[in-house]
Amino acid sequence: MSRKTKHLITILGLIALTTGVLTVLNVMGSQATVSPTPPQHTTGSGLTVSSEVAQEKILKHGDGHATVALSLTAHRLPDQGDAPPPPADVVIVLDRSGSMEGQKLADACQAVLDLIEQLNPDDRLALVAYSDGVQTLAPLLPITADNHRHLVSLTRKIVSGGGTNLGGGLRQGIDLMLGMPGKARQRKVILISDGLANQGITDPSALGQMAGLAVEHHFTVSTVGVGLDFNETLMTTIADHGAGSYHFLEDPRSFAQVFKSELSASRRVAVSDLEIRMLLSPGVTLTDAGGYPVHHEKGAAVVHPGDLLSGQQRTIFLTFRVPTDTLGTIPMGRLAMQYRFDNQTQRIETPKPPTVVCVADPAAAMASINKKVWTDQVVKDEFGQLKENVAKDIRDGKKSRAQQRIREYEAKQTAINRVVGSSKVTRNLTTDVKVLRDQVEETFAGPPAVTAEKKKRVSKSLQYDSYKARRDK
Repeated sequence: MSRKTKHLITILGLIALTTGVLTVLNVMGSQATVSPTPPQHTTGSGLTVSSEVAQEKILKHGDGHATVALSLTAHRLPDQGDAPPPPADVVIVLDRSGSMEGQKLADACQAVLDLIEQLNPDDRLALVAYSDGVQTLAPLLPITADNHRHLVSLTRKIVSGGGTNLGGGLRQGIDLMLGMPGKARQRKVILISDGLANQGITDPSALGQMAGLAVEHHFTVSTVGVGLDFNETLMTTIADHGAGSYHFLEDPRSFAQVFKSELSASRRVAVSDLEIRMLLSPGVTLTDAGGYPVHHEKGAAVVHPGDLLSGQQRTIFLTFRVPTDTLGTIPMGRLAMQYRFDNQTQRIETPKPPTVVCVADPAAAMASINKKVWTDQVVKDEFGQLKENVAKDIRDGKKSRAQQRIREYEAKQTAINRVVGSSKVTRNLTTDVKVLRDQVEETFAGPPAVTAEKKKRVSKSLQYDSYKARRDK
């Protein structure tokens, strides 16, 4: 099938979608909007969970997509007064390859020196540097006066040169954590790179699985991508599987702020080792969890969204595909959370499984949309997905595909919003979508050399915006 034919089919599909929704509008007429079912609330030790379905009724023989907004709120930790914060273990895994030469490496090393000054005597720091090979400059050391001087001296001697054995550096950083357990300590590996992994293990999936060891052993892996030449998909994959955070630094002078924020966050963790487990009903699958990796185990879908800080609330949109061949109520599955609070393992389960009802009436399905939940889903999650996909298209030089994605998103949300009437979605469509469309046009304008640089910058920026909107920790 030719590209022109495919494009025509897509446009016709969008027209059909819009026409269908407008038909539903006419059918609904003055029909009253269905009052949404109140959210389910469950409170355990240190954590409150609420769940709410975005659309309570779905159409028979439709696509079967059903979304649940899962809100997680950590309870506030008591004020410790002058008591010292919980001790932290930090492993810095630093790229010292040839591309880091100059200001990048100088700023990274200065940030490590600043971090050393912020650590308390009970904290521990390890330094790993990698290029073609991997060097453990220091294992996890408590910040005594002697170790302080030693770590400062080691940091000042780091020089650049060689390739990028990112996998070897990551493996060594993880091994240092595994070799020195730290009960009741906040523990994290911070991996830094400015380039493409070109030595040792380079496959993003394999490196993601490596980072997943952190979840099993009660620490996290965060990543820092520097400049415009690193692989953002790889760095995000590692952070997602390691239940840590991903940072994009176009300007390496921001290194110090990243280390400061990572350390500050470790001091305020209330809920750690959080696991969301959905025991799925027959025929139901979990297709997306706000961008977090979804693991499938014996009929259950498992997600590890990372730690929650004191008083923090995060909402994750869980997207399911349910069977639509039979009318009636469809339970999606039992939802349970396991986590650590106050150094104790806790578990809570929502009292009832989230459900949707499969109906034959399009008007009833449209009327069952929960305006607030749907609005948040569109603005925070679906628009974030759009930006991530457009970022990939820009990186790959596929301008037409990026434009097509934007048109599809705009047509779909415009049609539904004619029924729902969300002012936030209207602003998203008239302002945010226009900005995104203009970004695509501007990125591909100009001479090839200029365009190539803009594609790298814009794709990384959009991908990072998407990450922060959907799953920034």
